[in-house]
Amino acid sequence: MDSRQSKVIEKIEKAGLLEKHNQLITQGCTNPWFNYKLLKEYDGNLDQVIVVYNQHKKNQDEQSAKALKIIETMGWLNKNQELMEKGFNKIKQNLKALLRTEGDVAKSIEKLSNKKDLKTDQPIEQIIEQHGFKVQYEKLKEMGYDNEKRIVRLLLKFNGNLEQIIDKLLNGKQGKHRQCMKREGKCQKDKTSQEFQEFKQKKIEFKKKLHQLEQNGIHRHKAVKLLAILNGDTDAVIKWVNYVKPQAKAETETQQEQQVLTQE
Repeated sequence: MDSRQSKVIEKIEKAGLLEKHNQLITQGCTNPWFNYKLLKEYDGNLDQVIVVYNQHKKNQDEQSAKALKIIETMGWLNKNQELMEKGFNKIKQNLKALLRTEGDVAKSIEKLSNKKDLKTDQPIEQIIEQHGFKVQYEKLKEMGYDNEKRIVRLLLKFNGNLEQIIDKLLNGKQGKHRQCMKREGKCQKDKTSQEFQEFKQKKIEFKKKLHQLEQNGIHRHKAVKLLAILNGDTDAVIKWVNYVKPQAKAETETQQEQQVLTQE
């Protein structure tokens, strides 16, 4: 287990969700970060998490199928197979790499390897040494760029070209400056204020009410509207829906009977 996985397991344990996480693993949901995110989002409801997980997997499979179709159309099935044999089994990423390199397998492997390096638990210094970017790395550090992960990412992206990297870094700073200028004069939220804390609490309560109404078969959008109309009273919303549904059904049946009689 690498440090990234250890970190999320600690979060899961701290949130008291370890048992449910283990249950999800037995159900085939093996991504700890995704498990943590969904368990938090759905208040530990395993059934809902599994439904969302399965839908996510279905979407991924569909995207992979589309990517494979494009690869086939481009005549790159053999090239994709080469990448798969090298351990790059994400078809969508393979397609992106092949498109960026105009079907060059060697360059695609290089790009995918660089991306893989950043996702590993390998020390930054080791990655730098491995790719021969020590001089450029030290130079950027001397210039005051101290975000090591970003430096490594840019070195890999631009193959150690300092001119392109510095240009990218400078443009990035200008972009941030422009965003700050746009925000000038606007009221910034004080997240420590009582007002913000009350708002945050109300938001949590509102989410719980929505969840309760969804459990009662009320569509989310409809639930939002009804909560607004009925001053956030979930019981009133449920009563209203239960009262309206039979009426609507009865009216529909009456209309259908009238149509049948008319036809006769």
